[in-house]
Amino acid sequence: MTDRPRRNERRTDLAYAVGLGLGILFVVFLGPLDRRLELVHINDFSGFWAGARAVVLGIDPYDPQRWRDATIAFGTQTPDTPVYGYFPWVAVALVPLALLPLDVAAWVWMVATVAIAAVALRALLRAYLPGRPVEHAVLGGALLVSQPGFHSLVLGQWSFAFVAALSAVTLALRSGRFGRAATAALVLMAKPQLFVFAAVPLARPRVLRIAVPAGLGIVALATLVLPHWIVAWTSDVAPARLARNATVPIALGDLAGPAGTIAGYLLIVVGVVVATRFGARGDASLAVWLALSSAGALYAWSYDHLILLVPIVIAAGVLAAHGRRTARLVALGGAGILLVVSPVMYVLAVSRHRESFSAVIPVLVFVLIVSALWSLRREPLGSPR
Repeated sequence: MTDRPRRNERRTDLAYAVGLGLGILFVVFLGPLDRRLELVHINDFSGFWAGARAVVLGIDPYDPQRWRDATIAFGTQTPDTPVYGYFPWVAVALVPLALLPLDVAAWVWMVATVAIAAVALRALLRAYLPGRPVEHAVLGGALLVSQPGFHSLVLGQWSFAFVAALSAVTLALRSGRFGRAATAALVLMAKPQLFVFAAVPLARPRVLRIAVPAGLGIVALATLVLPHWIVAWTSDVAPARLARNATVPIALGDLAGPAGTIAGYLLIVVGVVVATRFGARGDASLAVWLALSSAGALYAWSYDHLILLVPIVIAAGVLAAHGRRTARLVALGGAGILLVVSPVMYVLAVSRHRESFSAVIPVLVFVLIVSALWSLRREPLGSPR
């Protein structure tokens, strides 16, 4: 490596550290950390942990006769469903944390997930946007300062782990390490509804050869441990979850009733048709399908929008590799949607006591990415015209 690339790398490293550092200061001194500590026994992580704790104690979290009493005994989030509201493999995977007291487990989860997200996003920026300190600083700051970022931190959600996993999958595919891509993709099983359309660019024989058996094995193991989950989840969890969330069909249903809901599903179909124009291979395709996975999810909340950082970086990187000036527009425009528009939508959600209109955030990012990459559709990976 010559002196100039080294200097550029140091500049971008410093810029990323500044952006991330400002995010940490924001979290520590402007309220999110205090709020996280205040809610530690009633936030979403406590709900995840409670299922794992039940497994440790030999309690079936899908038994409606025992679940609510168990959560009261644990001193965790009051459940909004009669049984554990998450997939059984989430409870099984978190068993090591359930061996710790909730307060300790919450700290471990927060520090570990934020740290791996920060490292993974740094690696993604290095690969796709080298020598661009402004983008590194802004996107590094957005990891924690954006509404999805600090909201996920307060609630102890999975978003940081997903940013790390999606970044790892992307970098592994880029380098031809399909085994690593398949392994990292298993993390996405915690909330598979967020990654339905991401399966299109990931469905490569060498990925599927590992991911499918491993995924089925995880489901089988979880079902062996908690055999009653399927009936309980489909009858008590799925109906409650699908009726109230921040997705396009729900948002349009709020505006126009049943006709709006139907229009929402039709818009998702339109998004799929548009995405198919980019094929199923290459970085442009990956960025579009990942963005569509968020825009077209049938169950999501605003904190899930943090994963949009990954397609934003990929799309900007594709444009930069082709010498397009719009690379910065996509990077900063995408970050701006998360940093400016998303908080506005969240304030609206608080005033409505309903978050459905936040579904506009991933739609805006999808439109931004598709419009910027349209002339590069079906381009081979990293190949400028």
